[in-house]
Amino acid sequence: MTIFAIYFLSETTSVSLFFNLDLLPLIYEVMRMKFPNVIGRRELRNAAVIGSVAGLAGVVFFILLLSSMNSSTNQEQQQASSGKGEEEVIPVQSSNEAIEDTSSVEFYANQYGVFQSEESASDFISEHPVLNTSATVEVDGKYYVWSSVTPIREELILSETPTSFAKAFKFSGAACTEETLKGLPTVLENNDPSKFYFQEGAVPDNIPDDWQTITSALSSFSQDLGIARLHLVAHYFDKNDCMKIEF
Repeated sequence: MTIFAIYFLSETTSVSLFFNLDLLPLIYEVMRMKFPNVIGRRELRNAAVIGSVAGLAGVVFFILLLSSMNSSTNQEQQQASSGKGEEEVIPVQSSNEAIEDTSSVEFYANQYGVFQSEESASDFISEHPVLNTSATVEVDGKYYVWSSVTPIREELILSETPTSFAKAFKFSGAACTEETLKGLPTVLENNDPSKFYFQEGAVPDNIPDDWQTITSALSSFSQDLGIARLHLVAHYFDKNDCMKIEF
């Protein structure tokens, strides 16, 4: 027996219509049979056609009805899910974003060269009298010759003889446990001379103990904050392993 099936499938409902193909010859013979005049052959054929059309129309209507119901149900579920999601989403501001990192500050150095040894750097400085207030800073085994350091790049006065350029770096005290060293980059970022030079006995608590001695010696040959800042960076970086310079 051969079965012919029409199958309708939606997301939540399925409808199947089955026809026995072996009955088709029988139906055909019935339609060819001669009936009494009471029911004519043409009338019977028309009745069969009308019945088939009506049945098919009913099936189509039922399918459309199910589709409409599924669409409405899905829309309600989506609205419910959307409303639930909106209720659950609560904007939270990370506390880390509100905390300003005061242990690391970006600076710009007026750099004249980088050398493989301290002796080579010293020889270069001695060959150029204009570098008599410069300093050599060792970072990762290389020796950088700088003449000044500033937090504002435009403040650098670059030279043509010998040639210099702006070298950006970050000075960080994040690894230090001593609070005066941890906050040192922020202190050096200041461009106010009164934050560098203090009267005897008026040194703030957030300044390292030897700060006054260093700045007093520096003021004897230069009042330039860029030069003072350079030698303070070089001194505290060299004396404290927790202070870091990163390029």
